[in-house]
This record gives sequence, structure tokens and C-alpha cells, in this order.
Amino acid sequence: MDNNDVKFIVDNMLGSLSRWLRILGYDTLYHKDFEDWKILQIAEEENRYIVTRDRGLHRRALNKGLKSIYLWMDELEERLSFIALNTGIKLSVDFNNTRCPEDNTPLRKVSRQNVKDRVPEKVYRLHEDFWECPRCGKVYWIGRHWRMIEKVLETARRILEENRVNIKKGIVDATGSP
Repeated sequence: MDNNDVKFIVDNMLGSLSRWLRILGYDTLYHKDFEDWKILQIAEEENRYIVTRDRGLHRRALNKGLKSIYLWMDELEERLSFIALNTGIKLSVDFNNTRCPEDNTPLRKVSRQNVKDRVPEKVYRLHEDFWECPRCGKVYWIGRHWRMIEKVLETARRILEENRVNIKKGIVDATGSP
């Protein structure tokens, strides 16, 4: 499977993680009110990985032959690296293939002129590149928060590489367990 075809459905304990997967360009469903049966149904119908902190949901998914990733760790960087280890997703942002963190819609690049009256004047002066969500209309640009995003992804890539080395050495298995 091409890793651009990897799709997720995230349980209600991982809302902020869903935003990160969307920024990375992956079709990620999340709703705080999704019940377990609905998550299982959608995952089966749409061939999505279930990403969960709920051990019971994870077991039910595996028993149904569904793809499920159980996240026991608390740190975002560890979570992202573990998902990448198990699915092959890239831990980098491709601005031609990113999604609205709010509603999962693919973003489209728009001209500066198009957003002139929709962003703060200083932002308009300082930035050349803008992306817009066709569904919600929100406008995005590479602002100060970008350093934090890159730092998180850099750490996640480092952890991923360490995990791959440890798996090859037999120190841990693919679940991250010693």
C-alpha cells in the first residue's frame, strides 16, 4: 500500500493526534462522540487503521481482522514514531498534500491576493505562501509555530530510527515491547 493511501480513524482520547496526522497529509477521521461500534464499522468499511488508547477497542478490532494500533505511550513524538513504524507513514509535511487540521479536507494553495483581507496585515506582509481549506475557509501559512512542528517531527523521526535499530538488534519487537 502506498503510504499516501494510509487512512486512520482515531478514538476520542486522541483528538490532538488526529490533527497531527492530518497536517502530515493523512486522511484521519475523528469525532469526540464516535462510539466504539461506529469506529469498528467505519474502519472495516473504509479500510482504516484504528488508532486508540482503549485496549478493549484494540482487541475487538484485531479479533475482527482490522488494522489497529494501540498507543500506551503519552508523548506525542513517541506516538507519531510508533504509528510510522507500524504503517510506514512519512513523518514530514508535504505542502502539496496536507489536510485541514480541523475538518480533514485537503488544503489547496491559494494566492496571496486571495487571502489579503482574511489574514492579519503583518502576516500578509511577511508571508508569500498560503493554503486554504475549501470546506471551512480557514487560511494557513508557515508561521512561528512551524519551528515547534518541525522540532516534534524531528524528534519523532529520531525515535523511529532508534526503534528500527533496536528491532534489528532484537532488543524490542515491532510493538515496542522489550
